Amino acid sequence: MVASILALVFIFPKRHDDILLNLKSLVIFALVGCVTNISYVIAVVNGNVVRSMLLFFMSPLWTIFLSFFLIPNDTFQKKDAYIALLSIVGGFIILFDPNSFLMNVGFSDFFALLAGIFFACTNVLARKFSKIHYQSKSFAIWVGVAVGGALLILITNDLNVINLINPKSLMLLLIIGLLLFCSTLIIQYGLPKINPVKASPIFTFEIVVAALSSYWLANEILGVKDLVGGLFIILAISLSALK
Repeated sequence: MVASILALVFIFPKRHDDILLNLKSLVIFALVGCVTNISYVIAVVNGNVVRSMLLFFMSPLWTIFLSFFLIPNDTFQKKDAYIALLSIVGGFIILFDPNSFLMNVGFSDFFALLAGIFFACTNVLARKFSKIHYQSKSFAIWVGVAVGGALLILITNDLNVINLINPKSLMLLLIIGLLLFCSTLIIQYGLPKINPVKASPIFTFEIVVAALSSYWLANEILGVKDLVGGLFIILAISLSALK
């Protein structure tokens, strides 16, 4: 909501023609962005931050498939198949349960995977809708998440969360809203300019930041299995950056 209010003040007045002209496409973009962001928050709040991010960053796998169907004019190479395979292996290692020899997909794991799929869709749509101004697409994401979050609170009848807002938490919400406002604008400015598959390596630095901050702020430490699986996923993302 904070980011949406900022957008209504600083962006909508100068981009309202572009927004209204591409309203149908932006509604789709808003829905995809809504599922991406809310699923991601649910994953990192309820599970291990870095584990959730590693599963989230299986996105190159989903990006390859979605790009093939949504932007077929983009060129694909043989290495894309290796990228997909490495991502699958990495995800399998992280989720594999040696005690039962089955995949152990927990609550937060599911939402991390869901967020990754829809994040890949966001990246592909950002390029597909390249003629729409990046500020308009950012506006759609903010409004979509704000509306989706409000509906989720109503559907789950969890109105008590509003009582948790106090001066201290309000300041935190304002800071997060400002960071989201800036980061979304930067991402939507850059994504249309490069192939979606090649965009994934840029985001891997986020894993490093998450690992350090989750250890420092939340005392979280990854298991060996998560580290090995994460290496496969990072390798896949790094491979996608090679020409």
